[in-house]
Amino acid sequence: MTVTLCGREYSLRFSVNALCCLEEKTGISLDGLQGSPMRCLRGLLWCGLMESCPQITPEDAGKMLDEHLRSGGSLAQVSSALALALEDACFFPKAVPSKKAAP
Repeated sequence: MTVTLCGREYSLRFSVNALCCLEEKTGISLDGLQGSPMRCLRGLLWCGLMESCPQITPEDAGKMLDEHLRSGGSLAQVSSALALALEDACFFPKAVPSKKAAP
């Protein structure tokens, strides 16, 4: 899964270790994502980029989000990519289309 920020494509991957790091460093857990939306978004971006950008800090992730917004990007684009990456990592179930009953 990838996310495009300021015209550059980044690989997103969520692992158990990355999510543990997120919990340890920020106090944010997957079941507490409804809390501080900006803090959660920045934390998830940081966590998702850890494998492809090992030196990234939460502040770096925030700067990337700032640049993305200044260049005309939206938070919805980033949050959608993060949600899909979490689904791909099997941390959330994938949406299954409902089967319609035959008429």
